[in-house]
Amino acid sequence: MKRLFFAFLACFGPWACTANPVDTAQLIARIDSQLTRREKWISAVLTDTALMALHPLAGFREVIRKHAKPEQLRLAAPSEAGAPMHVECNVLDRNGDPAAGALVYLYQTDDRGWYSDTAAHISGPEGDRRHARLFGYLRTDANGFFSIETIRPASYPGSDLPQHIHCEIFTADGQVLITELLFRDDPMMTPETSFWALQNGFFIAPNNGPAKRPWFSYKITLH
Repeated sequence: MKRLFFAFLACFGPWACTANPVDTAQLIARIDSQLTRREKWISAVLTDTALMALHPLAGFREVIRKHAKPEQLRLAAPSEAGAPMHVECNVLDRNGDPAAGALVYLYQTDDRGWYSDTAAHISGPEGDRRHARLFGYLRTDANGFFSIETIRPASYPGSDLPQHIHCEIFTADGQVLITELLFRDDPMMTPETSFWALQNGFFIAPNNGPAKRPWFSYKITLH
């Protein structure tokens, strides 16, 4: 089995610091159990720096997806470099009604433009999409609303692509939207880039907060 070594880590509450190897499957099972019993919230798990080595693992991500619920989700730990950012979305179905209970998957780069903690992009099956370090799952509430607290992502190194958060929405009746959330105040958001983004079905919002703590609100309609 894959094993993680946490001997170099400080103690992080119930996750327990130990000099012995910790079995990955057992650790993920413990997280699953604590989320089931509501001893931990998803935001606390995702922002626990002692658990970052688990983030690329399919089993860990499945546990986060399994426990997704309507709540304000934190993707980035307080110690994460970058400007704190609030993002909120109202999701409507194809009939214009609130898309209640939809599953939402989000992932993004850090303030270097990296998806991994060691490189900008991740190789392997579905690379960045399946393994990005900063990610989360949640569900829309009864009004089709969701919100996250994170840090502002950077553009890919050496790229002219704008900053963005990947957003995937799945409703109970089978509606699916794969899109990106972009930012009007991004220096790379030129008129040409804005036109390209809208043509590709992406969403752009203005910053309703200060530069050091941006706040973006989106209205998303499924098709």
